Amino acid sequence: MSFAQFAKSLPPSLSLVGRTALITGSSSGIGRQTALHLARAGASVLCTDLQPEPLGAAKVPSEGSRHVPTHDLITSLGGHAAFHPLNVTSESDFRSAIAESVTFGGKNRLDILVNNAGITHFSGGIEHESVDVLDRMMQINIKGVWLGTKLAIQQMMTQEPIPFPADLEEDLDSFSDVPPSVPLRAAYTAQAGSPNTTAGRLAGDKGARGSRGSIVQIASIHGLIGGPSEPAYCASKGAVVNLTRQVACDYAPHRININAIAPGYLAGTAMVAEITPELADQRRTYWPHQGSARDVANGVMFFARDAPWCTGSILPIDGGTTAR
Repeated sequence: MSFAQFAKSLPPSLSLVGRTALITGSSSGIGRQTALHLARAGASVLCTDLQPEPLGAAKVPSEGSRHVPTHDLITSLGGHAAFHPLNVTSESDFRSAIAESVTFGGKNRLDILVNNAGITHFSGGIEHESVDVLDRMMQINIKGVWLGTKLAIQQMMTQEPIPFPADLEEDLDSFSDVPPSVPLRAAYTAQAGSPNTTAGRLAGDKGARGSRGSIVQIASIHGLIGGPSEPAYCASKGAVVNLTRQVACDYAPHRININAIAPGYLAGTAMVAEITPELADQRRTYWPHQGSARDVANGVMFFARDAPWCTGSILPIDGGTTAR
């Protein structure tokens, strides 16, 4: 089934048709899987990275579609995607990508930003780590997220709230005399005002359900707990976690959802390519198998589609690692 056919088969509460998403670091790993999942649900996806080709693609051209650029793969599967080069440390690059995303989807808005691009470095401990490593980690892992969040919020503040897909679900809380077809909730502009006087704190906000956009940061469990041999990385991801919480508080009244996912020790991504067997032995999870980029992509889908009342949330997807 093509992506277009799959998206058309979804009910409104599960569909991202008409939504536009921008993914950083989309050529490989979590970013690639996230782009594929959002596109399959119907979103128009602007893929951004330093280059369109997946990391290591030239080495394994025979492995099916793994060497195909993400946007080309989405297009070949019947979805809507394009590529825009982006260095996340460049404000001008980011402004250009945001501007293209707004026109790309045809709705003059950016609905979903996934700040995924990041790097890691295993130094063996802070005594062995150079200032250059720290600077590079902070530039890409936190400055890139800060820039994307700032510029996406500037765009989203110009947009009217629209219902989350989950807001379009049929009401399921009445168990008596439910008609065969329960009407979907009205669009934000047509909804009645909230009876709760603490809702709708901004002028003109009725307190009805709706969002101006959703931002999902890809942090790390090493922003929540210490990880072996990665002091600068842990510092940068801790900054992503608390930036997410702070900005979520400021923009909740404006109806912008800002959340983060803290992935654990995934298999098959560039972030684990340099791990030695000794280091891997220190990074065991409770769950019997390792996670994958697809597990994280499903978490992004939750925040982008299913979680209209989530903001400032940090979701570990880690096989139980942070449950220790």
